[in-house]
Amino acid sequence: MSKIIKSPYFLLFLLAAVSLLIAFFLVKTPLNSNGDFPSYLEAMKFLQDDPYDDDFMMTRLLTSPLMLYSSIFLGYFSGSDESGMMIVNLIFYFLIIFVFYRIVELIYKSKKVALLSSILFFANYCMFNYGTTYRSDMGGWFFFLLGTLFALKYYYSRLEDKKMFFYSIGAASIGILFKEYGALGLISLSMLILFSRVALVEKIKQIVSAGLWFSIIPVLYYLFFYLKFDYSYFSWYFHNFNFFVDNPESTASNYSPVLLIKVLGWLFLVGWPIFIWGLYQEYKNFDKTRAKVLLAILPASLSFLVWPALTQRIAFIFVPWLALISGYGLSKIKSKYIIIVILLIYVVVNYLTRPWLLKMINF
Repeated sequence: MSKIIKSPYFLLFLLAAVSLLIAFFLVKTPLNSNGDFPSYLEAMKFLQDDPYDDDFMMTRLLTSPLMLYSSIFLGYFSGSDESGMMIVNLIFYFLIIFVFYRIVELIYKSKKVALLSSILFFANYCMFNYGTTYRSDMGGWFFFLLGTLFALKYYYSRLEDKKMFFYSIGAASIGILFKEYGALGLISLSMLILFSRVALVEKIKQIVSAGLWFSIIPVLYYLFFYLKFDYSYFSWYFHNFNFFVDNPESTASNYSPVLLIKVLGWLFLVGWPIFIWGLYQEYKNFDKTRAKVLLAILPASLSFLVWPALTQRIAFIFVPWLALISGYGLSKIKSKYIIIVILLIYVVVNYLTRPWLLKMINF
């Protein structure tokens, strides 16, 4: 028992569980069946022989089939599709925290940095407001980071551990069927291969090979879906374009610098000064290998910029990268009491002040 308590994972999951309890019973927003949930519910009903049919539901069937089936499966035991979806997201909640911790530990070789970064990660407002709720985002986020973890292990093996190469591809192939974000680990894998020391021809060969292996499962599914329902990713994209970009009433329709600053500002809020401090510490304690890794995994995190809509929920894929560097910055503060105070301010703003401010400015 003492070994379990002394394990860094014990403290990590204890804090994660407390964070979740605060979100559910104090802030309460994760318990609301709003947002995209009605369309997911209709899609699950359709898969269980309900004849209901519309474009939004077809989008769910196209982009998140494994999330739907997982929710239905667990719903058989929990009593409803709604509770099944919540259980799936709760499972992914703890798994994604573990995977993120391992990513940070792998990059920084420090349990302290891994713990600090993980707290900044799971206490982020978007994590509980959009993750542990009735949506499919958490599954996509999880497979994105899982694919990135395997890609990092492949990179650190000097591209010799082929199992990690295929694990990363597999995570992306499965992840995209939970949510589009799930495929982003493939970008991390490709960039890390590009940043490796092997010959250029070999880099190109491996990147192309990764893309081909990745495409097998989703292409077969999307082909089957198009033949059966006459609906494709082009249908989904133009639906989103018309709904968000070509809709003057949409708050996410204007890709202006002001909107980008607004979204990114609220995305990390009081975490930005911590991130700037972390960047300074990276500069001050420059490590070429670590810098290459951080740069290599950045493009996947910035891919939210190509989505049809610019919102916090979609931009959350940038938070893990921000938390990585921020946690490193905190680890360089000598006083543990100052670190605790900073983390408490971060948590309080995310759980208490932030929802009130967001409502006040209608964002």
